[in-house]
Amino acid sequence: MNIAFLVLSTTQDDHLLMVQGPDGWTLPHGTVPPGHCPVLTARQTLMHQTGYDRGVTDAHAISVTHKTNTLTYVLDGGHMPALPRNAHKYLPPNAGWLPLRELHEPPPIVQYALTAAARRRRIPVLVNGQRPDAAYT
Repeated sequence: MNIAFLVLSTTQDDHLLMVQGPDGWTLPHGTVPPGHCPVLTARQTLMHQTGYDRGVTDAHAISVTHKTNTLTYVLDGGHMPALPRNAHKYLPPNAGWLPLRELHEPPPIVQYALTAAARRRRIPVLVNGQRPDAAYT
């Protein structure tokens, strides 16, 4: 089974941490190589794509796509009361805190995750039945 993830980081004034790719702005995302920890891979990818180092041990949504045999998580990248001060100075050129309206026609899993995040509903992500301690380092 393939494992994919998106990381949802939000602010109280409806901004999302997003990255620009060939198809426009999207949530930071990636796939987990076989045998690697999904939580650590997501954290490293988030750091690489945006410069933010966040623990990502909870999910807002999980989806299984049988056609591609893929398990997709939308992981909680944190919620902030406001945009970080001078955030634009510290982000790579292809990353930014953008208004929610910039996420045009998000896939259903992202729509569900946004609703779950607004309600502060999260699901723990377990690896081999436990939360990875390394996700907090």
